[in-house]
Amino acid sequence: LQISSSSSSSTKIKAPLSVFPVSRTDGLHWHKHCLGRPCLRRLPLRRVIAGVPSLLACGVAVHAGRRRWTTCGRADSRQAGQTQTVLRAQGLEAEQTMEDVGNLPELEAMRAELQGLKETAPSNEVKKKELSLPDDDAEEDGEEPLDVSKVERSGRVVVLGVPNSGKSSLVNALVGTKVSIVSHQPQTTRQKVLGLALLSSKPGEPPDTQAVFVDTAGIMLLDPTPTMLGVYYRKQSYFKNLKKTRLHKAMVKTAWKAARGVDAVFWVLDALKCCGHGDYMPEVATLDGIPVGPYIHDAWWQHPELGEELAFLRNLRKRKFKVHVVLNKIDRLRDFKVDVDQFALVMREQLLKDLGNDLDGQPLLQNLWPTSVLKEPDTLVPVKLWLCNNLPRQSPLYPLQAISDVPARVVASEITREKLFSRLRGQTPYRVAVLNRVWRETEDGTLMLGQKVVTISSYECAEVRRLLKEIAQEAEAEISTSLNFGRPVQLHFNVEVDENWQDNPSYYDDVHGILDDSHSLMFPQ
Repeated sequence: LQISSSSSSSTKIKAPLSVFPVSRTDGLHWHKHCLGRPCLRRLPLRRVIAGVPSLLACGVAVHAGRRRWTTCGRADSRQAGQTQTVLRAQGLEAEQTMEDVGNLPELEAMRAELQGLKETAPSNEVKKKELSLPDDDAEEDGEEPLDVSKVERSGRVVVLGVPNSGKSSLVNALVGTKVSIVSHQPQTTRQKVLGLALLSSKPGEPPDTQAVFVDTAGIMLLDPTPTMLGVYYRKQSYFKNLKKTRLHKAMVKTAWKAARGVDAVFWVLDALKCCGHGDYMPEVATLDGIPVGPYIHDAWWQHPELGEELAFLRNLRKRKFKVHVVLNKIDRLRDFKVDVDQFALVMREQLLKDLGNDLDGQPLLQNLWPTSVLKEPDTLVPVKLWLCNNLPRQSPLYPLQAISDVPARVVASEITREKLFSRLRGQTPYRVAVLNRVWRETEDGTLMLGQKVVTISSYECAEVRRLLKEIAQEAEAEISTSLNFGRPVQLHFNVEVDENWQDNPSYYDDVHGILDDSHSLMFPQ
């Protein structure tokens, strides 16, 4: 047995090796298993999955067994972030060199992967049929390629807003497929995600517009002020009481940075929240019709529940962004017998007043669209028509077949995190990170993934271990459909405890826009 600790940035182990599974019931100890498990051979590059390179080609191989195994690291800051891998040498196999990229930052891991692909790239003599590229798949299925000449408009649209307003749901609905994970918990999205949509200005006609939507994390209050109601106000949610770390600061910084150089800015507002808490206090206190107090700026937004919206509005006003407001969740207004059209007029007048004008005297508010992304998809038609008529006339910014820029390994880890997010409660979902560290494809097409799940405490580690058993099959099914053309997927987990992972740049470098350096796109399957 050879035991290696990945405490350094990279560790090279020379031997024909394979990873042994670790029993779920053995706690902190690593145990070997019986003989008879065949060793995974290093596989040649057979194909490119949906236009994205086979990721982490230099990672540690995952055992080919059917069972999934997890282990918890000790809740000790000295051992946090370290993993132990039990390896077995396989007698007569030729020696191979493998690199553990588990602790490398995201950008370094991607560069290491691309370098490995360059070294192992097939020669010109390799037949073209060994690579399954999106264009080849389309020709085999008998699908006609899209006519690029008919797409005459293209532009970037950033989608901003506070947490849990429906930004990712809006992007998924406009793109027509799932490109961002969603859940009932606020702040599910942590990094910038591009969603590429093809829109048509006339029903039944070929698409004539490519809209590039930039989905962002919810812009939260990093330093919330005390509520004006004091002890009489109800307790705030777990998310609002959550301690803000460097991760959260990076998410907010990236969201505002994404608004630079775009063609349109969409502000997603929760209609029910505005209807229930808006117009909280008068602009000037009066007594028998006589003003008796000072003027209150932005009085309509002074309710504590609208604190994030108020801070967001003031930021827009300071930056002089011309915005298009998507008033989401109007179906919930109808449940309370609210006149949606009348409320939309009230919101438009209030936003025109509070946002103000730009340096040329033009109002910052451009449009306001009442919508219900999940319940009433037809309400998005005015949004699509505006995009088709107002985005710049230019050639497509991205390939027309692409739907997102997120690498496949990030998609796989985000799917697992989405399943955990939907089941965890309290502050636990915000203290969990999922990273895909191993990507292997067998000769029969089975995709074998090794994912590292990081928590803050040993209690949360045990809770996550329990849930991983429940979500494994569901996550495998979605990854199979999204990334592996419906072929089998096997997930293997390694759960660790790292008390300070939210302040470790290697975990949140992606939210700074590192994914832009990968130049990889995801295509529909």
